[in-house]
Parts: sequence; structure tokens; C-alpha cells
Amino acid sequence: MNSLLKKQFLALVLLVVIVFPFFVQANTALTPFERQTSLDGVIRILNEQYVFPETASKVGEFLRQQEQSGALAEVSTQEQFVEKIGALMRKHSGDGHLNLALIAEQGGVSHRLKETEELKINNFAFEQARILPGNIGYLKLHKFWQAEAAHKVGHAALVFLSHSDHIVIDLRDSGGGSPQLVQYLISHFVPEGTLLWELFDRNGKSTEQVLSLAVPDAELLKTKPLYILQSEKLVSAGEFFSYTLQQLGRAVVIGETSAGLAHYTGAAQVNDWLFVRIPMYRPVNPVTGTNFEGVGVEPNIRVSTEMALYRALRLANKGS
Repeated sequence: MNSLLKKQFLALVLLVVIVFPFFVQANTALTPFERQTSLDGVIRILNEQYVFPETASKVGEFLRQQEQSGALAEVSTQEQFVEKIGALMRKHSGDGHLNLALIAEQGGVSHRLKETEELKINNFAFEQARILPGNIGYLKLHKFWQAEAAHKVGHAALVFLSHSDHIVIDLRDSGGGSPQLVQYLISHFVPEGTLLWELFDRNGKSTEQVLSLAVPDAELLKTKPLYILQSEKLVSAGEFFSYTLQQLGRAVVIGETSAGLAHYTGAAQVNDWLFVRIPMYRPVNPVTGTNFEGVGVEPNIRVSTEMALYRALRLANKGS
């Protein structure tokens, strides 16, 4: 081996020696006692806070049986605990919002998924606002951000589109996010004070009525024909937007049935390293008396994701 190759080889070995411990340390060991106490904490929170008490009891009992039978014996790290127990909770509750997370990994205890600055670069997920041929306004939205700046960007985008003859809102690649932004954006299309949905706690008690807000410069939008494009990947806040405007008779939903995650989610700390993201409130639509949990938002016009925009444009041009 010549001198140059030898130096390169030694450098590579040194790099592996330096980097490898970081991969090893990525998983934090969990003793059987810690696993048991952590599981007890998760079950306690389920029984105290989950939106459906009977489901919480059922899931908690199943988790205890898994521990007692030895089925969880191979769970020996915090990361495995989060993945395994979280998957079991979702499977046996049928609730995709129910999950576990590491406090250190998420930077604290929060019901919101960890957000990175990179995700905010693209105009707070308002990716496109443009006028298509035929004077059709088109808005593409990737996420309903919590930030106040997202309200301002969304308002500006909708006002820009307000002189079009039809409006298409594309949520096919959108995820969840902030119910407050959903409420604000919907308020551009319906009269102020319209009941959008009502929240109920685990005891069936109404805790809040969510009404549409007063929005300036939005009068033209309240009568525009509106089409919402969605895919099977659409979840949570995005589904609220589609479902609410659809049930108010204000929008035609085009595409696929959405994922079906309706519950309002909070966060509860289990111990110094673990917390639960847990559905705590059940929203109820005033028109249907229910919501889209577990069933998704059914489109008015069912087409593939790829054909949804084409179908909306055909409808808009036909109605012009």
C-alpha cells in the first residue's frame, strides 16, 4: 500500500471510529422495570384523558396483557418502546392521532410535530396562488401552519384570487396542522358567525363552538364557486377544511376519500423522556351531527388524485 493510500485508509478508519459511537448512542437502553413503569404511565394517561373512555380502557388492558405475557420483552430501548407501543395503541384504538414521542427528539412536550425552518421556507406552505386560463383561481397548500404569519400569507393569497370566476384549492399533497388556520381560511368563504364545528370532551360535554370570523376584503370570495382537491393522504386539519365547506354546501370536493383523522390532539408527559400525543376532544359538524374520524371525507366527485385538477377545471369551464 503506497503512502497516499495508507493515509486515506487511516483517515477512513479514524472517521468510522469517531462517527460509530454516535450511531450506537442513538438508542437509549430501557430496563424491564423502566419499560413496565413507562407502560403504566401511558395506560394511566389513556384512562384519564383519551377522548373515548371505553376505548382507553380496552387499549390499556391489551397493553397490560402484552407486558404480562412477555410479548414486550424484546423492547429494550426508548426508541423501540415509542415505536412498538405507539403502533399497538393505534392498531387497537383505530386512531391514527394516538402516538408516543421522545421529549429530547421533539425538543419538548407538544401535540405538534417538530417543525423545521426548512419547512417554512416555501411561503408557509402556500406554494402557489395563480390565475389559470378561463379566469380560474388556483391555490396549492401543503400544510396548515400554526404561525400567525401563515394567516397573513393565506389571506393575501385568497384576496389575490378573489376576482377570478371560480376557485380551486389543491390539498392533494397537504397534511394536517392548525385548526385555527382552517377556521380563518374557511371564514373567507362563509358569512361571519357561521357555526363550523363544536368540540366535545370525553364526558360528552360541549367545550367550544367554533364560528367563522370577520375577515376584511373577502366579500367577493363568499359567492365564488369553490372546488377542493384531495387525496387519500389528506389528514386532520386539511380534512376539516374539506369536510366543513362541503357540508355547508359551499364547496365541491373532488378526488379520493381522505385518511379520517378528526380528533383534536393534546400532549401529556409520561416521565422525563416520554410523552403521549393523545386525542382529547371530539369535533361535531352541525350539519351531519358527526365527523370524519375513521371514515374520511368522501368526495362529491370521485376520481384519481392525478385527474382531480383536470376534472375541476372541466367543471369550472362548463359552468362559466
